[in-house]
Order: sequence, then C-alpha cells, then structure tokens
Amino acid sequence: MSRRLILAALAALSLFAVLPFSLATAQTPDRSELTATSSLIGEQHILRIEVVTPPTARVEVDPAAPDWNGVAVVSVRALDNTPEGNAVRHRFELVVAPFQPGQQTFAPTVNVVDGVTVQSRTLPAVHWEVRSTLAPDAPLTLSPLPDPVAIDGAGSALIGPAIASGIVAGILLLGLAAWLIARRLRRREPELPPAEPFRIPSLDGAEQLLEHDPVAAYRLLASTVRYHVGNRYGLPAHALTARELQHRMESSGVDRWQARLVGGLLHECEIVVFARYIPARERRHGDLTVAREIVGVE
Repeated sequence: MSRRLILAALAALSLFAVLPFSLATAQTPDRSELTATSSLIGEQHILRIEVVTPPTARVEVDPAAPDWNGVAVVSVRALDNTPEGNAVRHRFELVVAPFQPGQQTFAPTVNVVDGVTVQSRTLPAVHWEVRSTLAPDAPLTLSPLPDPVAIDGAGSALIGPAIASGIVAGILLLGLAAWLIARRLRRREPELPPAEPFRIPSLDGAEQLLEHDPVAAYRLLASTVRYHVGNRYGLPAHALTARELQHRMESSGVDRWQARLVGGLLHECEIVVFARYIPARERRHGDLTVAREIVGVE
C-alpha cells in the first residue's frame, strides 16, 4: 500500500514539473523569424515578428531594449493585424543590422499598449553568426592612402587660351554695342540750324517800318545807334540803359551835346518799345533824322 502511494506521489510530482513548461509554451504565441543565419557587421537583413495581444491593444517596437544585444533597428514596417478568437495577431517586418561579431543571440522587444497600461514583452530569441569585415590577420590600424595617379580626361591645354579669347571677344562685342548705341543716339539729336552771319545794324528800311510798325522801327533805331556808339567809343552800349550810356559818354570825354542827343533818342526808343507809346508821325520821322545824324557822325 505504501509502495503504491509512493508511486502515485512521484507521478504527481512529475506532472507538476512538466505542467509549467507546457503552460509556458502554450502562452507564448509570439514569433520571431530572421531571414539570415549569418551576416557581416553592419549588413542589413529582414526580421519578421508576430505579437498576439487583446483586441484593444497596440504594439510598438522598442529598439532601445537591452535584449537586442547589439542589433540596430534600421526601420519598422507594420504588415497587418489578424483577429484570432479573442485576440489579434500583429505582424511586423523590421530591417536590422548587427554590430557585435561572433555567435550572437538577440530577442526582439516590443511594448504592448492597452489604454494607459504599457507592458514590455520580449519575443522568442533568434541566433546568427556575425562575421567581421576584416580578415582574421588584418592589423587594427589604418593603412596609408595610395599616391595620386594621373587619370584620363584631364583638361586640355587649350582651355586657358580659349577662356581668355572668349573674354576678349566679349569685351570687344560690348564695346561695339556701346558704340552703335551712342551713334544711334547722336543721330536722333536735332540738328541746330546754322548760325546766321553777323550783320552790322543799319537804318535801311526804318522809314517804311515807321509807317506800318513803329515798335519794330524804334527797336531797329535803338539797336543801330547802340552798335555804332559802342563801336565808336568803346563802350558796352547794349548793356546800359539810355541814361547810363549818356553818363558814360560824358565821363569818357564825349561832347556833352552829343551824349545828350544819344541819351534822348534811346530814352524815346525805350518808351516806344516797352511802354508801347506811339509818337506822332512827324515826331517819328524827326527821331529817324536824329538817328541818321548820330550814326553818320564820325
């Protein structure tokens, strides 16, 4: 009887020892699949993972977890979410690259977020061999760069002269354009009429003007008298009024009667030209006679 109890007890202990392992296996529906069994340092490969969560949860990959064991997560792409009974299976495709040489094991780590609760979950581990990019006997020092060598396709020796010729040609073209523009502008400038030759004022035609245009006649008398008086005595007659010219003539030693005769006639001319005063016909002819005497006096 006691022997049967002992055997039953041993069987129960064995059952309890195996049961946790079976439950743990049954409660780990997550998967990890690596597409390569070996890799060079820094070489990128595809890692596919599947995470089963409640329907209300979402999954975030945690690339900073220590279980990645020197494996860098380059990118993450979500594939799909498949309902499975009262749960959802989330599938992801990751691009990973190892950075620790040798036989390496790493476990992807994710965060399961359900409302305000965040649970870190480590997925089944995967294995691969990470090889160094250096040869086994390669020295761990940087090798010197090789000396520079000449390559085909270097610049032609004619490039410099060609550039200089192009610059000179451009300057010449700009100068030619400027000359053409200036020439065209000069052609557009209005041509001034040729200056009329200087004519010595005279009393010719003054008698006819006295009858038809007394103002023009007296302007001619004044211009003629001023020219001859100024030329004879060396005075700026055209720049002086009648009274100023009379005083200058007297102070220069000209006969006082002659100076008064010139001053009186020019004063009469100023009144007619500027005040539009028209003297009587006899007075006009008398002024013409005085002007002839002044001009004719040597």
